[in-house]
Amino acid sequence: MVLNNSSRKGGRPAKSLAEKRKYRLSLKLNTSEYLQLKSKSKMAGKNRCEFFRELIFSSEIKQRFSKEQNEIFRQLTGMANNLNQLVKLAHVQGVWYVELTAKKLLNDLDELLKRIKL
Repeated sequence: MVLNNSSRKGGRPAKSLAEKRKYRLSLKLNTSEYLQLKSKSKMAGKNRCEFFRELIFSSEIKQRFSKEQNEIFRQLTGMANNLNQLVKLAHVQGVWYVELTAKKLLNDLDELLKRIKL
């Protein structure tokens, strides 16, 4: 009896490299996070792995602020502090005393707000 293994191979066809899942992730969660994951995946009617795969493809990632934007926010914070000090000074010495400084500060604020395009 001669066996010919090359003509018929049993089982399903092999997956291509694009279909094959060969990467494993390890994720640490605290109790609250784990319970939320379990609850949300159950509500979606999917197991946790399918739930994560769907999140990977359907979620939208928002970029953090750039260094330039953080610098602008720091400048805005400083200007807001200066404005508070001017208002306090205006209450003590009168509004006419701080008018020019306040106008300059407002112009600087307008320029910064235009740069970050709020």
